[in-house]
Amino acid sequence: MTNRNKKRFYIEVGLAIQEARKKANLSQAIVAQKINMSRASIVNIEKGRQNPPLHLLWSFSQILNTSIHDLIPDFQSENEEIISTFDRMIKMTAEKGHINEESSKKLTSFIIQD
Repeated sequence: MTNRNKKRFYIEVGLAIQEARKKANLSQAIVAQKINMSRASIVNIEKGRQNPPLHLLWSFSQILNTSIHDLIPDFQSENEEIISTFDRMIKMTAEKGHINEESSKKLTSFIIQD
C-alpha cells in the first residue's frame, strides 16, 4: 500500500468510526473512557491522524455495536476501477500511435502493481 493510500485508508477508517459512534449516540469522551484512551486520541483517530491497530478496531466495533468489517474500507473495487480506466487510456494512446507496444506493456504492468 502506498503512503498516499495508507493515509486515505486511515481517514476512511476514522470516518467510519465517527459515523458508527454517532449512530450509537456516544460521545468521543464516552468511547475514550470505554477504550481507556484519551478523548484527543479518539479525535485524532476519527480524523485519520492516528492509525489504530487491529485490536483497537476490534474494541471500537464491540463498543459501537458494529461489525469490524464496517470500519474497514474496501479499496479493491476502487482499485479495479482505476486500473481499468488507466488500461483503457493506455490502449487508446497506443492505438493512436502515441506510444509503442513496449511502452504500453511497461505502463500496463506498472499500474497493475501497487
